[in-house]
Amino acid sequence: MPNSLEILRIYTESFRCNLYSVEHFRMIGLIDVNIKYIYGIERVTLAYFRSSGNNSGKIKGLWYPIVGIKIHTGEFTEFTKYLNFILSKTTKKGMAYEGWLAKSVFFSKQHDHSSMLRGFSNGRYYKSLLKIGETLRDLYENNEFEKMSSLDGYKLNTIITSKEIYEGNSYTQRENFEKFIEDIFNEI
Repeated sequence: MPNSLEILRIYTESFRCNLYSVEHFRMIGLIDVNIKYIYGIERVTLAYFRSSGNNSGKIKGLWYPIVGIKIHTGEFTEFTKYLNFILSKTTKKGMAYEGWLAKSVFFSKQHDHSSMLRGFSNGRYYKSLLKIGETLRDLYENNEFEKMSSLDGYKLNTIITSKEIYEGNSYTQRENFEKFIEDIFNEI
């Protein structure tokens, strides 16, 4: 049985981002959403990056979900024990280079639907994750976001795996995020 059932709401006013790289111009950002879990509705922060459109058929300007950013070259140690496990299982050779955007769990090996864009999972969250990516594209293009003074891989990972319990929530950001990623992993 899945942990989470659906994404109910995007908090567009919570969109915040910063420059990640200039070589292939990329922004990274955070957005809050409401996710309906089997235990209730929780506000959760998700991470996305803006594609430069330079590889893997990604669309320039569209925002794609990520688990976080690789801080050190090698095996996964940056995240929680469970997220490290998932990324190890979904990444080629179970490792990656420093600075790599951890997004492998969203690229299902089984891409059965040619009408679906890669990078948003193939399961029940496909439409919601794509809608968030399109919403972020529109917000970014209309300059409707908070520009963070700094947002690097370390800070982004810390926010995503925070043990903070958001107001109105029963569980931590970390617990809610892990359950969400677990459901996506289980659909691969």
